Amino acid sequence: MAEAEVSQAVVLFVTLFAMMVGMIFTLIPPIPGTLVIWGASLGYGLVLGWEKLGWLAFSLITILMIAGIAADFLGGQFGAKLGGASCLAVVVGTVVGLILGFIISLVGTPLLGCLAGMGGTLGGILLIERVRYNDWRSALNATKGYLAGNIVGIMAKVTAGAIMIGVFLARVYWGG
Repeated sequence: MAEAEVSQAVVLFVTLFAMMVGMIFTLIPPIPGTLVIWGASLGYGLVLGWEKLGWLAFSLITILMIAGIAADFLGGQFGAKLGGASCLAVVVGTVVGLILGFIISLVGTPLLGCLAGMGGTLGGILLIERVRYNDWRSALNATKGYLAGNIVGIMAKVTAGAIMIGVFLARVYWGG
């Protein structure tokens, strides 16, 4: 009996640790932290059995994960459209950001890579829109719109992640 309790405690610790890592990832635009949180709850259910987590709780966690990823993606797109950024600028900015982020992550640290990726994305959008509008003010407005939309998307993703963890904890500790 003691072995079962220890293994249950270990699985819960690993699950909660992975969920906290997922919450940190929700703050980084291209990384779907809600997917990490969902994966941790999936692992918990697979290892300890679904009666511990429950299908209703897991279904709610799944819906919140999808909503978090959708909000993250749509936030940036909506902000870009409001600011006047073109699809080409967003695509070029994203590609520049991914390449720059990857290279800097290899040379420096992952945190520097994330910052370089965000800077590359914003810089790429700014430069494409500068060429498109032939005006720095319009290009800056388009870039600010994209950034504002991403901030809203991150806030939605963080909220979804926090609720996912809340649903998990409520079910595991008080649900049965």
